[in-house]
Amino acid sequence: MIKNCPVCKSKMKIKEIECTQCHTRIIGDFSLDDLQDIQPEIMDFIKVFIFTEGNIKKVEKIMNCSYPKVKNYLKKAKEYLGVDYPEEVDQDSQETSEVLDQLSQGEIDLEEAIKLLNKGEE
Repeated sequence: MIKNCPVCKSKMKIKEIECTQCHTRIIGDFSLDDLQDIQPEIMDFIKVFIFTEGNIKKVEKIMNCSYPKVKNYLKKAKEYLGVDYPEEVDQDSQETSEVLDQLSQGEIDLEEAIKLLNKGEE
C-alpha cells in the first residue's frame, strides 16, 4: 500500500473502501493504520513480548538482549502506542520498576526488595 504521495511525498489517505464479497462501498476520509509507521524493531519486540506473555526473561532469551535493552524497548513501545496512566499509578509503577531493576542487577537482595515493595503499599 502506498503511504506517501509519489509526487510530493505527503501522507496519503483513503477515500473509499469496498467489501470484496458484496461490493458495498463506503466513501469518506480514512487514515492509514498508525501501526504501519512503527519501527520494525519495536514491532518485533511487541510481538515477542505478547508471545512470552510479558515474561522479560523469555524476551531476553528470544531477542538475545539484556534486561536494560528489554526495558528500553518496552519504554519505546509504550511511548509509540501512547500508553499513559494517571500520575499516581505511573509513580507506583516507576518505584516498583526501580526496585526490580536493583534486584536484577544484584544491588539489593530479595529480602530488601520485599521490604521496599511492601513499604509502597502502606
